[in-house]
Amino acid sequence: MEEKTLVVQLKRGNCLAFTVIYKKYARQAYILSFKYLCNKALAEDAVQNLFMKLWLKREDLREDIPINRLLFTMLKNDLLNILRDSKTNIFVLEDCLEMLNYIDGGDAEEQELEQEQLELIKHVVDKLSPQRKKIFFMKISGKYSNQEIADVLGLSVNTIKFQYSQSLKQVKVWIREASTLCLLLL
Repeated sequence: MEEKTLVVQLKRGNCLAFTVIYKKYARQAYILSFKYLCNKALAEDAVQNLFMKLWLKREDLREDIPINRLLFTMLKNDLLNILRDSKTNIFVLEDCLEMLNYIDGGDAEEQELEQEQLELIKHVVDKLSPQRKKIFFMKISGKYSNQEIADVLGLSVNTIKFQYSQSLKQVKVWIREASTLCLLLL
């Protein structure tokens, strides 16, 4: 089906037209969402919300606006709202840190996305002070307890906890800022 025909059919409530649009754009929407949210569940929710809004607002669609432009404008606005929501800490750093140690054998597009996220994480972690960076990497490796890190570095356990906590906060802020900036540039 031609895109204008799909939009006309969607406006009439045609489920097949909706399914065709979903199959064509859901994966791209997920990849973009995951790139900026660094969280699989939140990215899936963002895509689900996007297509739910599309269905609910289908009667208001304009046939002269390409459906992909409409979808990605809606998604961009939703992602910005999520990233700006200061009352809820939506950012799950662990999902991004997992990629420091592992990149699965997904398709090339997924690996490219994961590589971009890895680069962003490495870039922001490199901004930490040398001591915080060392504590950060020892902690996320999962090989060391707070006590073991304290013993190796000759610091107190409370210092390790505080430094790691501060490192996490700073990395989250930097990644959130970088993600928001990138999203604004879309």
